[in-house]
Amino acid sequence: MESPVDAMHNTNRVFQDGFRMCNLANIVTVNIVSSDYGYPLNVYSTIIARDSLDRKCIYLFRRGKDSCQNISSMNDPLVLTGPKRGLMIFDSIIFEVDLKVNDVNGRKVNDKRVSRGLMEINGIFRLSFPPKYIVQTKKLVSMHSTLDLNYTFVRKAVEGTIEMRILEAGPVNFHGKIIARTSSFPCDIMLHDSKLAGMLTAGEDGILQTARRVVSVSVDETLLLTVTIAADGV
Repeated sequence: MESPVDAMHNTNRVFQDGFRMCNLANIVTVNIVSSDYGYPLNVYSTIIARDSLDRKCIYLFRRGKDSCQNISSMNDPLVLTGPKRGLMIFDSIIFEVDLKVNDVNGRKVNDKRVSRGLMEINGIFRLSFPPKYIVQTKKLVSMHSTLDLNYTFVRKAVEGTIEMRILEAGPVNFHGKIIARTSSFPCDIMLHDSKLAGMLTAGEDGILQTARRVVSVSVDETLLLTVTIAADGV
């Protein structure tokens, strides 16, 4: 069952004295770093997270068989469309990987399961060490590939939700990149890359539909955004 809790669910709540700040995790990238089938791969199916808030399904990657992502090399990240809210980590976050391959360079394969298994970020274990402002990696070796999930563990964190709105009438389709980072962690979190996730399109309310929109930020940090976009045809 998918988690019913979306981003900004605490927006109108008052933070009371005595409340504890939560620890959250950012998913930076997910890569298939080796493949028994070689490359390119046409990948589909799901990667989900279950966090400490409700242990229900939060999609990070979700594609049907008719909308595969083409992975041309180990350097091509999966195009993530989640999490839809901050991933809370009191004890742990569990990741369930179930990736399949439709074909490899145009040829069918006998076993479509390219990566399948579980990974865990242990929050209790990490609290026993001083803060590390680095990107950490969980590795899953299974089926016919090795998968790297790169993440940051953010202490005393709040959920940042990014929304971009067109204020005046004009173009509704844009191309380019929107990248987030925080002042302490040396990594970029791709919110949208039109070359991978498709054109940025403004809805009727003028809001641009980005692939991702949530970043976890420590109360001691600053959220930084780099927006490099242009109207379609420019």
